[in-house]
Amino acid sequence: MNCWLRIGMMCRIAVAIAAISASTVSAAEQENAIVKEEFLVQGKDQGVKLFVREKRLANLPKIAKENVVLFIHGLPSPGSVIFDLAIPGYSWLDYVAQRGLDAFTVDIRGFGRSTRPAEMKELPYQNLPIVRADQVMRDIDVAVDFIRSKRKVDKVNIIGHSIGASWSALYATLHPDKVGKLVMYGAIYGKNSTFISAFGDPANPDRPNLEMGAYRYLGRKELLDQWDGWIKPEFQDDWRDREVIEAWIDELLSSDPTAKQRSPQSIQVPNGPYIDWHEIHAGRSLFDPARIKASTMIVRGSAEELMTNEAANELLQGLTSASSKRRLDLGDSTHYAILEKNRLQLYRGVQSFLEE
Repeated sequence: MNCWLRIGMMCRIAVAIAAISASTVSAAEQENAIVKEEFLVQGKDQGVKLFVREKRLANLPKIAKENVVLFIHGLPSPGSVIFDLAIPGYSWLDYVAQRGLDAFTVDIRGFGRSTRPAEMKELPYQNLPIVRADQVMRDIDVAVDFIRSKRKVDKVNIIGHSIGASWSALYATLHPDKVGKLVMYGAIYGKNSTFISAFGDPANPDRPNLEMGAYRYLGRKELLDQWDGWIKPEFQDDWRDREVIEAWIDELLSSDPTAKQRSPQSIQVPNGPYIDWHEIHAGRSLFDPARIKASTMIVRGSAEELMTNEAANELLQGLTSASSKRRLDLGDSTHYAILEKNRLQLYRGVQSFLEE
């Protein structure tokens, strides 16, 4: 065979092999790609629409009940921001989706891209605090039913953060037939005099301060002050990445269409959840742990201040009807462990619980 003919044939074979390899890689990448879908779901109350985000693998097989999870946010960040930060390695939705779960999160009314109540267009002190637990229960139920219908499953696993964990626990007591497993991460639970004073009536701190108005504004400083106070100054750079802090605040401000109307920029946050927060720390819990039937995990960071170590133990012991229960403790972490360097302790621990 002519030398040049052989060389030409070898080149064509090499090109074909390269093309097949590229095609294989592309197909594999497509199969492992994360699909993101977003929905505006009609709420139970007139005029309320809820923003729901879903993330899953492109090749996710037939959905089983144990593979579907809904994330419920707390204060002040909507689920679409806190659980899906656009920084590599900081999206909890991506983490669970990459491991075969169908992950959803919902923005409760008044937060993120869900409907903002009419009271948020008026001056704050013209109305009482808005978005209390009763309204949140209606929003969570809409999201759960939407997921159950879309994925043809009976139950949905729920992961709640902060007051969202307390709301999730309340929901689990009201709708045990719809909840698979329950994760209470950074829950607000147990008496706490600091927050009774912060959100109580000045004349009678044991009662909530209903005069705080419908909503409040939180700017960059307010968003950081409390978080900074939970970490000793010498450890702040060890526990957190400054780039992540700035990205979270930027995304949080971007989630509020009114933020740029104020200088400095700030987000509007409904005050109703702060009233729920007060009631919990005043000893009037939103839920009875003994009524939770779902398998439950309690997650607490080492520097968590919204639920003390003693309160976490009390909550764990109170889960007398849960099909199983456990506690996960995170080292060198605060209430915002999800945004800190040790977040993988949280991700992996919860993932193992969900996969059992």
